[in-house]
Amino acid sequence: MQPVLSLRERQRRESLNVIHRAALEVVDESDLTSATIDAIIERAGVSRRTFFNYYASKEDAVLGTIAPSIPDAALEEFFDEQSTTDQFTRTLRLISAIMQTTRKMEGSQAAELRRLLARFPELRGRVQQHAAAAERLVEGVLTEHFSRTTPDSAQAADSAHALLLLASAVLRFAYSRDPGVLATPDNESVKSAVAVFKAALADVDSVSSNPAS
Repeated sequence: MQPVLSLRERQRRESLNVIHRAALEVVDESDLTSATIDAIIERAGVSRRTFFNYYASKEDAVLGTIAPSIPDAALEEFFDEQSTTDQFTRTLRLISAIMQTTRKMEGSQAAELRRLLARFPELRGRVQQHAAAAERLVEGVLTEHFSRTTPDSAQAADSAHALLLLASAVLRFAYSRDPGVLATPDNESVKSAVAVFKAALADVDSVSSNPAS
């Protein structure tokens, strides 16, 4: 069930959407270089100050992306000591939840993102910057998690980094097959990707255990 949004949050999302749609209209009528912030705010009917209250750059307005954050509910779920969900799955869910704070990835919006990246490949760099920022947030949470059971801070940091790299690799692999995975991290594409990685790691372990003589 979707959470009930406050009036303030509904208004924030509406403002984000108005500016985003204006930015899309401007770039569709010209190109990314010609689509200036002044043209976007004129089309959206907002001030320059309002624009920067919602988006950090022209590229973010076109993509409809904002800086990632950690949802309270996702953090609570990750640290839930009563959870029967394994640590790796909870990590995948945490990454997905944080990535979703940058942009809604469901339905037509995922298709819209693919269209924009195909037309303007230079936008990929901004998407990657947001993804990197999201991964840093996740790594901080993972480091805190391992620090609770590992007195060696260096070892905790290494464990967090290793788990982050593995979980991110699984999601990227799943995303290459199904761009909707970030919106639904428990779907079959993610489960299939996890199975592929488990099989690959099992093969590696088998080779390590039985080196050629």
